[in-house]
Amino acid sequence: MLVFSPKSNVFTIPSTPFEAEVMEFCKLWKAGNEWFSFHTSGSTGQPKSIRIHRDQMRHSALLTGEWLGLEAGDRALLCLPIKFIGGVMVVVRALVWDLQLVIIEPSNQPEIPANIPIHLTSLVPPQLQYILQHDSLLASFQGAKGILVGGAAISVEIENLAMKQDFPIFLTYGMTETVSHIAYRPISLKTDDYLHPLPGVELKLNEEDCLCIRSPLTNNQWIETNDLAELKADQGFRILGRKDFIINSGGMKIIPSQVEKHIQAFFIEKGISALSFLAGIPDDFYGQKAVLFIESPNFFDLGDQLKQYLLQHLSSKQIPKSIICLPKFIFNSNGKLDSLKTVALYLQSSSKESHAHD
Repeated sequence: MLVFSPKSNVFTIPSTPFEAEVMEFCKLWKAGNEWFSFHTSGSTGQPKSIRIHRDQMRHSALLTGEWLGLEAGDRALLCLPIKFIGGVMVVVRALVWDLQLVIIEPSNQPEIPANIPIHLTSLVPPQLQYILQHDSLLASFQGAKGILVGGAAISVEIENLAMKQDFPIFLTYGMTETVSHIAYRPISLKTDDYLHPLPGVELKLNEEDCLCIRSPLTNNQWIETNDLAELKADQGFRILGRKDFIINSGGMKIIPSQVEKHIQAFFIEKGISALSFLAGIPDDFYGQKAVLFIESPNFFDLGDQLKQYLLQHLSSKQIPKSIICLPKFIFNSNGKLDSLKTVALYLQSSSKESHAHD
């Protein structure tokens, strides 16, 4: 762990490659570098490099600080890689608002320092879930101004755990192209079902009902996303799922997230904490069939009960056609579940096994 003020001219000697990487970024920022390159997460395809101007990053940091009421001397916890926008913006907020930066190694099980109050941090869902499941880690956040979680949808379990906390936790929405989050939804204290855009952010839906975004963070250019959304007149919105994740099974279009929320509710009811996701795999009869993947080394023996539960909430055509248990899912370097690679690896291994038995 390292604690320092990046806006000052005193830099502690780094003890890890990650700390050295953070120090180098701070030096480039303070030297006036105008352009910085970052990688998209790759959670929906091949990662790509995007160049972002420092003015966009500074504007994003100012928006966040004004929203949360950040002040000089507040502490920001960095536990995400800074080659991605979610991590580096923690550093930029510290530089813009003169915050103390608390650096720990990126991990899905972050080693939160004891007795150091944290006012701000950005997390991915597995990190937030780990923190919320360990009471000993929560004390550091009692005076927090904002715990921001993004990068992926959160589970019903995470949301239920967050609702029990007495410090502000926000689900955020954004991407590399929007210079981190452009909208938020409170999931603790006063909760809400809709995401709300930050000041200056305009939203609309395209002809495919995918969300489009324009703001100073995008150089006032419209950005079309692949996220299917419901958009209200007051600009509040909900993400329904990704257009490219839709499963077309026998003519029925299935949005995985709409099925997954009921699966998660069933798991909570049964005390099951395993990770899971719904995906389509090729099928001769259906074209694609919906398959439930569960991270577990053991056979899932509650399939019939799950089916009966889901039939209370969904049509029979939305029910997973099969359940596959895998010992480990694949996560990318930003800590996000990579469902595409997980499914691809499963199909590859299944194909090898099939050929081995021919």
